[in-house]
Amino acid sequence: MAHRFLPRWLIHALLLLMLFTLVTVSYGYWFLRESLPLLEGTVTSEYLQGSVTVERDTQGIPTIAGENRNDTAFALGFLHAQERFFQMDLLRRNAAGELSDLFGILALNHDKAVRVHQFRKRALRAFRALGPEDRALLQTYTEGVNKGLDELGRAPFEYALLRATPKPWQEQDTFLALFSMYIDLQPELDEYERSLAVLRDTLPSDWFAFLIPEGGEWDSPIQGQAYAFNDRLPKQPLAQLQLPEDVDFYHDFVAVGSNNWSVGGALTGYSAGMLANDMHLGLNVPNIWYRASWYLPADNRRVTGVTLPGVPVMVVGSNEHIAWGFTNSYGDYQDSIVLQLNDAGDTYLTPDGWRPFTTETETLKVKGEPDQTLEIRHTIWGPVIGEDHKHRVLALRWVAHDPEGANLNLLHLEAADTASEALTIAASAGIPGQNFNVVDSVGDQGWTIAGRLPKRVGFSGEGQSSKYPQDWSTGDLRWDGYLSAADYPRVINPAGNRIWTANARVVSGAMLDKIGHGSYALGARQQQIAKNLHDSNHFSEQDMLAIALDDRALFLSRWQQLLLKLVREHNDSDTTINNADTLIDLLENWQGRASKSSTGYLIVKRFRENIIGASTGRVIQKLDKEIDFFDPVRVSIYLEYPTWTLINKQPAEHTPAGYRDWQEFLVAQANQTIRELTRNGNPLREQRWGETNTLDIRHPLSGSIPLLGGLLNTPSESMAGDTYMPRVQKPNMGASQRMVVAPGHEDKGIFHMAVGQSGHPLSSYYTLGHRDWVEGNASPFLPRQEKWHLTLVPE
Repeated sequence: MAHRFLPRWLIHALLLLMLFTLVTVSYGYWFLRESLPLLEGTVTSEYLQGSVTVERDTQGIPTIAGENRNDTAFALGFLHAQERFFQMDLLRRNAAGELSDLFGILALNHDKAVRVHQFRKRALRAFRALGPEDRALLQTYTEGVNKGLDELGRAPFEYALLRATPKPWQEQDTFLALFSMYIDLQPELDEYERSLAVLRDTLPSDWFAFLIPEGGEWDSPIQGQAYAFNDRLPKQPLAQLQLPEDVDFYHDFVAVGSNNWSVGGALTGYSAGMLANDMHLGLNVPNIWYRASWYLPADNRRVTGVTLPGVPVMVVGSNEHIAWGFTNSYGDYQDSIVLQLNDAGDTYLTPDGWRPFTTETETLKVKGEPDQTLEIRHTIWGPVIGEDHKHRVLALRWVAHDPEGANLNLLHLEAADTASEALTIAASAGIPGQNFNVVDSVGDQGWTIAGRLPKRVGFSGEGQSSKYPQDWSTGDLRWDGYLSAADYPRVINPAGNRIWTANARVVSGAMLDKIGHGSYALGARQQQIAKNLHDSNHFSEQDMLAIALDDRALFLSRWQQLLLKLVREHNDSDTTINNADTLIDLLENWQGRASKSSTGYLIVKRFRENIIGASTGRVIQKLDKEIDFFDPVRVSIYLEYPTWTLINKQPAEHTPAGYRDWQEFLVAQANQTIRELTRNGNPLREQRWGETNTLDIRHPLSGSIPLLGGLLNTPSESMAGDTYMPRVQKPNMGASQRMVVAPGHEDKGIFHMAVGQSGHPLSSYYTLGHRDWVEGNASPFLPRQEKWHLTLVPE
């Protein structure tokens, strides 16, 4: 009888393998635990003037209580380092152009592009320009950061994976974190202006005006009116614009930006106003924001909201007297300048005559490779950033380059008592230009721009002349410093008691002149928020959250009607549409929302994208293939207007190439949509919007860890929401947080954010709170009951 037992040597080998695996996992677990943050106990420091308590709730959200603001800043720095130091390091390296030192050659192109701005030098200048109080606070915060890093049992685990050692935090690094937000929120090489110039100089003037309008029916400013889209058709046929034969897939662009809106005290259950804010950014592990709450003993108030790790400032939140929020304004904060050069190319013309370039050499450290150098040429206006499509050399004038562009003036919002006071503070803030929305505890509300606005000279007509690169050598065009707070555009207590912003144009006329025109969003999202606000005369916190979670497809409704009508008309004709009966049923029952279970929504969205991509979008595709720096995304924002005009007027002379008429074109795009959606082999009815809109929120290093890297990421799950609605959602982009609060009534406020507080995967609150964000639950604005108590005391 044959023995069925395993050979002894194989048993021993398996036991050794199991033992090795157990030891490896145990060591890895122990190794990771060494870098967990300190939650309880006592820490001493010579940089503290008094004791500070840090009470964390179950989600790791701290409440900080100290005897003075500097000690509170020390504690915040300590917490930032303990929970998020690797994130802070990436922020400073991102702006300084020093990622190659960590990641090698993969990050070199990014570093070269960013190093042109020399943000490390500008950060040091910003620190040295601080007043005594702000400088002392930042120095104390920095000591807190480095104390927090030192108190970890081991450096954050990411450094072991990268075989690197974290470098101490410096005071100027805080401004690098701020400059990283400039890079995220504004095009650092002025691609928008340069791309507009390409379109203007390449297309017939009537085609340019048709494709790049100033706005239209989707506009919803809080001051002024919607623009009327000029639907006059261009003369030259669309097919004669030498468009590419191959059609690239067009996708809707989701702008980095945000929603915020508010109502005055007359529309709430309190005397206070109420504000909502959700900031739309790339979603990563950990979240870009760190929640915190602290007391200001001198002012007898509590400040609560979110901070940016690396910066000792409350970014958005409430101080019991005011509540404030931001959306990216997309104003005009930079200009490209066409340089007039001599024959040798070593001098350029200025209003004072010819001047030589000043040149500096930057050294880029590249992990595993020899150092590289980068030569930067400077002008009186700013650094040289390359050439335009006519091979003319360009320099860049940018708010971020000036001393006014970076400061800590947002700190003063903590102690502001009224909306009016807050508006003045916002105008002095050195941050990327934002729509600033504020309410106060007595019911007032207001809007302005937070961040510095250049005072342009020689430009005219709602900022239009500053939309393209121009020659400044005569001195007729220039920046004459910055506007004073008194000259800023403001809207205070509007007649309807409602304010709303969502990255689209907010104001008109003289106020828009001061902000200029960057690349404003289409306006559909902003309009839907405005409609929601005007549908009621009373708002609770839950009502405001409902607006944030509104995923109704108002913008796509007319496209749904178009496609449904098209399918019905061609159901029995010679030019049939595939799966017509099924398609009619799905379109009739499309739910009218970007619901994760909706097939009809997915069909309508893709149909619209295919129509644009095969018609007006081909003009943009052509230039994108020909011009290196061309930004097809930003110049495509308003293609909705000309595309909708063409498919409704259906002019024969503009029928897309390859089709007899517009009906044949529309039917072809409908069939193309069905083919694309069923390419995976599943029937049309089984396609769902949620399968396309599935969360993909990753840790930056998860892909480099075999087998276990996925544990660093959040679970993949279907999500509702999309582009042209308040609930903005893409797989790795959307509302980084949602906040609703009435100052003085923070106990009833709502707050949730994606992922969680900690950057450490073994933390008990690594993703705690993420479920509330996914499901839109009304979780509390204030930290919950204390679970851990940490004390910081002077030596």
